Amino acid sequence: MISRIGFTVGIPLLVGLLFFPFFYYLKVVLKIDVPSWLPVIVSFIFFGAALLGVSYGIVSSSWDPLREGSLLGWNEAQRNWPVFWQSLWSGGGSRKK
Repeated sequence: MISRIGFTVGIPLLVGLLFFPFFYYLKVVLKIDVPSWLPVIVSFIFFGAALLGVSYGIVSSSWDPLREGSLLGWNEAQRNWPVFWQSLWSGGGSRKK
């Protein structure tokens, strides 16, 4: 799970961070007029993808301690998404009296 989270979070986060010096290079060195909203939109997209990577990393892990998860975790994600949504809809697992 940790390696999958590291992969699905690390790559979009790194790309999102590397776009800041790239836009700086375009604007200062190459003298290209980059609109100020463009770095904001690009970083928003990649940081949002990193946030989705955290969610996928958690949901795609094997929640059974006796069973090893697969490499990509797709089977585990298909099994765990309904459990995840059900826990959200029922109030986060809190017991109602």
